[in-house]
Amino acid sequence: MGGIAGIIHFRNEPPDRDQLHQLSTRVAHRGPDDKAIYYSPPVGFAQRVFATDSKAHRPPWENDQIVIAIDGSADRIRTVENWCSKGIESLQKISGNFALAVWEKQEGVLWLARDPTGTKPLFFSHRDSRLAFASTLQALVGLPWVSNEIATDHLAEYLSFRYTHAPRTLLRDVWAVPPGHIARIDRSGVRIDRWWNPKWYMPGDPISSFSTLTDLVDRSLRRAVERRMRTTQPLGVLLSGGLDSAAILHHAHDLLGSAPPTFTVRMADDPTDESAFAARVAETYGADHTLVEVTNEELMAVVDRTTEHMGHPLPSPSALVQHHLFEAASSDVRLLLSGAGGDEVLGGRTMPDIAQRLRRSRTISRMPGPMRMMGRRAAKAAGWSDLATAAAHFGLERKIGGSRVFAAEERVLILRDPALARPGIRASILEPFYQEVSSDPINEILHVWQRGWLSEDVLARADRMAAHHRIQVRFPLLDTEFLEMAAAFPGAEKCRRKGLNYVSKAPLRAAMHGRLSEQLLHRPKRALPAPMANWLRGPGARFMQQRLDALCDRSSDLFVPAVVTEHMQAHLSGDADHSVRLWSLVMFDAWRASLD
Repeated sequence: MGGIAGIIHFRNEPPDRDQLHQLSTRVAHRGPDDKAIYYSPPVGFAQRVFATDSKAHRPPWENDQIVIAIDGSADRIRTVENWCSKGIESLQKISGNFALAVWEKQEGVLWLARDPTGTKPLFFSHRDSRLAFASTLQALVGLPWVSNEIATDHLAEYLSFRYTHAPRTLLRDVWAVPPGHIARIDRSGVRIDRWWNPKWYMPGDPISSFSTLTDLVDRSLRRAVERRMRTTQPLGVLLSGGLDSAAILHHAHDLLGSAPPTFTVRMADDPTDESAFAARVAETYGADHTLVEVTNEELMAVVDRTTEHMGHPLPSPSALVQHHLFEAASSDVRLLLSGAGGDEVLGGRTMPDIAQRLRRSRTISRMPGPMRMMGRRAAKAAGWSDLATAAAHFGLERKIGGSRVFAAEERVLILRDPALARPGIRASILEPFYQEVSSDPINEILHVWQRGWLSEDVLARADRMAAHHRIQVRFPLLDTEFLEMAAAFPGAEKCRRKGLNYVSKAPLRAAMHGRLSEQLLHRPKRALPAPMANWLRGPGARFMQQRLDALCDRSSDLFVPAVVTEHMQAHLSGDADHSVRLWSLVMFDAWRASLD
């Protein structure tokens, strides 16, 4: 991990040194161990370093051709050498997660790139001949020529998904480099292209035996864990009790000869608490296990602080939980291995349910032409949307790809300007993602999950909360080699049919057979705990009312207060569960307040 920032004036004026130092200060929490400034008009780079190795080279990393700033675990010196000889192709050689900036001195070109899943953040603002980039959005807002004006055209996207997808942000003047993309910027403007294009399984491709796939997954994950354990810093494992983190702990234990410390979190008074499963996994490998307990009151107390660190509205209450988890872990470790990404890469989360729905859709697909058409029409008339949808385009037609918060008709009512509701926003966001991949329906859905939910929610909150506590989180299941291997598998081998049901992450589960007890191996996945709808009707009702009252005052230019109040009253009375919608509004207000 590290913090990077820079200013370029493409008309050759010298960047303001004070502004460059200001950017450096605002990303300092991401790299507390070392710092450097490169200043050679028209360019100024700032680098903050998180040292994972006491023998690491100090910045700046440059030669007579380029200057480079990196946030991530990439080998800096090798990256410089590879870029000089191979340019963009050198990104394929980086196995770790990264965000980087490269200034080509002679050509006068700036390149900004992110790793395939966007683990590390990278934002930029471009106005006239000036460009600034930084690891955090709020660092750019501190510049005098970057406005904190809301990008109202992106509100509908936020209200639909509870986040925006890069390159869009909620600020008019700030953009994000999309995951797996690279931006080329010179005095003529900005061009963004994909550099990450793995070969996905195509129907009809030869398929290896399931035992071969299982072995491939196991060996590739072991290598990914080994790469992420190369450090002289204290290291631990985030443990949920689920399959992904248990597999990572297994390989870490084998590689080290003993288990690293493990950490998990539970909500106090949570009737569905499953932290005992994590403790049993830790006990299986003899790990020193830490359980962090958090109350809802403690979560709500850090809403403003965590929003400021996030840089945009918290996409999920889980960010608050992670804040406390990383705070507790920071006294013992500086690096943590996480199983995040397993659902989106190998077919977990709701994929077994989606596979069941696909199977029903295929039932009609197998009918003769006229009967198939009649069956689809009848299903549509009866409101059976899954049966009315062709299996080959199931994900796109059902608009699967992240949260569903405010529907189009609800956005029309709650937005002050109904023209901002953009009824077709969900399809317009998801369709390009589906067009990027031609594979089977399950793989296409997994690709879209990786392009949206994974990078904009799961990884964003993990990275930002960890960075605040001077911790680096590494994700073995998002290793480049592992991603390429998994993409080449058919979806049916990831979410595998067993009788009338489906087994999620089947190859990884098979690889862990005999290493974990059957009860641990086949238990339902445990999500991070979060405030429940009932809490917002009970002890959290006052918190919600105060926050929504603030929203109605602060953002009456954007939202209709009467509709916000109506949603709140319906939730409090128990007539409807509006908890996710209300949370999204509360978090938007907390973020907008942080900009003032």
